[in-house]
Amino acid sequence: MKVILIQDVKSLGKEGEVVEVSDGHAQNFLFPQNMGVPATPETMKKRVDAEKMQARDTHKELSVTGDLATQLEGHELILKEKISDGGVLYAAVTEKAIASALKKDGFKVDSKMIKLETPIKEPGTHTVTVELPLGFEAQILVTVEEK
Repeated sequence: MKVILIQDVKSLGKEGEVVEVSDGHAQNFLFPQNMGVPATPETMKKRVDAEKMQARDTHKELSVTGDLATQLEGHELILKEKISDGGVLYAAVTEKAIASALKKDGFKVDSKMIKLETPIKEPGTHTVTVELPLGFEAQILVTVEEK
C-alpha cells in the first residue's frame, strides 16, 4: 500500500514522502498514530498543491528578507545616550536598544538578529551586523552621541 507520510518516521522516511508499506503496517501503526494517509489521487493532488504553496511562500519570504537586507545595508542609526565626564556611557547600548531603534525607523528586526561581540560602552560610530533569516546579513552603522 502506498502511504504519504504526515510526519517523519524513523524507519520509513521524511514528512511528505510517498512510501510503500504493508497493509497491516499502514492500518495498525501509521494511520492510528496520524503518521500517514493513504496515497489516493486526491491526497496526492493535495500534496502537490501544498508543495507548490510552500515553494511560493518560501520565494516570497526570500524576496522580502532580501529587500530588508538591502534596505538595512549601510543604514546609519543615531542613538542619544547619557555619557559620564570620563567619556563612558552610563548604560551600555545592547542588542535590544538597537533593535528598538531600528523598529522606530520602520524595520522589522528582532533583538536576536543583532550581533554584538560586547555591548557598546563608548560613544562614537560602531559597525553592527544584523543577521536576518535565510542567511541574509546586513552591516549597519550605530553612532552613539551624548544626550
